[in-house]
Order: sequence, then structure tokens, then C-alpha cells
Amino acid sequence: MKSFIMDTIKGYWYIAAAGSELKAKPINRKVEGESLVLWRDEAGNPHALRDRCAHRGMALSAGKVVNDCVQCPYHGYAYDGQGRLKDIPSLCSGERLPRVRGMKSLPVIEQQEQLWVWIGEQEPTRKPFEFPHYGEEGWTTFFMQTRFHAPVDMCLENFLDVPHTIFVHPGLFRNEDQDTVQTRVTRSGESVVVTFLDEKPMEGIGPRLVFPKGVKQKHTDRFILPSISRVDYEYGSDHQFLIVSQCTQREEFVVDVTTAITWKLPLPTLITKPFLKWYCRKVIQQDVDILEIQGAQMKVFGRHFTHTKVDLLGRHIHALRRNAAQGSRKLKDMSQEVSIRI
Repeated sequence: MKSFIMDTIKGYWYIAAAGSELKAKPINRKVEGESLVLWRDEAGNPHALRDRCAHRGMALSAGKVVNDCVQCPYHGYAYDGQGRLKDIPSLCSGERLPRVRGMKSLPVIEQQEQLWVWIGEQEPTRKPFEFPHYGEEGWTTFFMQTRFHAPVDMCLENFLDVPHTIFVHPGLFRNEDQDTVQTRVTRSGESVVVTFLDEKPMEGIGPRLVFPKGVKQKHTDRFILPSISRVDYEYGSDHQFLIVSQCTQREEFVVDVTTAITWKLPLPTLITKPFLKWYCRKVIQQDVDILEIQGAQMKVFGRHFTHTKVDLLGRHIHALRRNAAQGSRKLKDMSQEVSIRI
């Protein structure tokens, strides 16, 4: 079996859990290799510490919340949201609390139904990513959480890869009648985007049921550091659909993906929402299955790939993530047109 090192990129916010997952009891979540305990104080504010009691190394997530602190289940040591030791029940009255080391506190923000944790050595220098159009008038959003067993960059490439849709999602996006399509690939700053310049409207079951006929299709695929994919389809101002995914590595080859399905359509939500939930879950599960096979192959054979020009975003995703993980200078901005058959 090949050995791998998880390419954690520091200096960014990552989703640790959905806000609805964090209730009265503490929970454990691994975020980019960090094992964390999350809990809420009495006011509902979320907190995150490294999930290890300084006394005997017990998992704090197995404990409970007492007086806004997370209490260790072994000897009752209690820590506040800053990682400060606040109580030892067995300590005699008048004795000082010992100073503890290694109780790392991580900034947490609850935003758009998600709990975001800052992974970095310094204080946060930016805000968490905002899912586009969330809460805006005329737009509807629901979230889906999915676990993938593959490297995070392979997940990101898959979410933005068009050629695989004919084989992995037959009949759902496109049919087998391929056409030559002109694309423009533009890399700038922390993102890279593919604009499909003359793509015909998709013929799969989803597009046929939701989008109007005879209207020009606008389609872009975008990667944003550190681990966000965004796909936009537009058929006029009243027919728009976005699928935006944020990836959090739990451990090597285990990636939890939070996907925001967002749309603006002149159709009742009571009709569109159940259909889109069924449709998107079916598509995502097909990607889960194919990526699990790819992940298993990589564990045996390693990273040995052949790239072609139709792999529009893969190499850019790898390059941007590699540079960010290594703290290298940003890549040069670029733009080029590429023809592919889809």
C-alpha cells in the first residue's frame, strides 16, 4: 500500500459540522487532521478545543457541558472556550488551579447553518466563505452532507469534471451525442474558472424537467482555495441553478462535503425541492461510488496520472493547492481557450 501525507492548507476556515449537529452535548469532529471537541455555552455560542484533556489525555467530547465549560468525563477537569482550566472538583478549597499546556482553542463562527473552524497558526485574517444567494429573495437553498473516501483534490476535480458525466451519470446530465465545445480557462488569485462559450443546453432528465427549451445555456465551473467547488447554470435571469461544495478532510482519504443546492426558478418550491433533493442525492451517490474505487486504486498504485487538455481544471486545482500548502508565491494569472468534446 502506498503511503500518503494529507495536504492540509492552513490559514483558512473549514466546516467542522452543521449547526444542527451541535446540541446540548459536546461532539468530536476531525478538521484537516485536528481532532476537536465542539460544544455550546448556555447562550448558544459554539466553542472548539483540541479534544484532549491536559490531565490524562481523555477525550473531552465524551464529557458534558457544565457552567459553559466542557467537563472531562474522567476526573471532571473543566475548560472554557479559551482552553483555560476553570475547575478540578477533587481539588481542596483554597488550592490554586495548576497551569496547563497544550489546550489549543480554535476560532469558531456559525454562519449560514454551518460551524466554521479556523485552521491556522495566526488569528483569522479573513471571513469564512459565503454560499452565494443564501437567504436572498427569490432564491432557495438546502444543504446536503456527504462522505467521500478519496483524496480531497480528487473530489474537487470530480465535482468540476464534465467528461465523466456521460459515463458515471448516464441520462442525468447529458446524452452520448457529443459536440465540440469551446471553453475559456482563467486562473486568477486563489481561483480558476472554466467558462463554456458555446455549449448546447443539456439533455438529461434533470435539465429537461427544470429548465426551459430554446434558451441559451450559460455554464461555468469554478475552484476556489482551499477546497471549494462551484458550478453555475443559467437559462435567463429567472432560471438559475448553483451547486457549491466545501470539502473538509477528516483524515487521509476521508472527506466530508457540505453541498449547497441553490436555485431561482418560476416554479413552486413544493415541487422543485423534493425533485432536486432526489436528483442531487442520486448524482452525488454515483460520484461517491466512483471515487471510492479511485481512492482504493490510489492506495495500491499511488499518484500516476496521464493528463490531457480536456482535463480542464485538475492540474490547476493541484497546483493552487500545492502552492498554498507549501506557502509558495501565488501562481501567475493566466487565460487560455481549449476545445473539448462533450
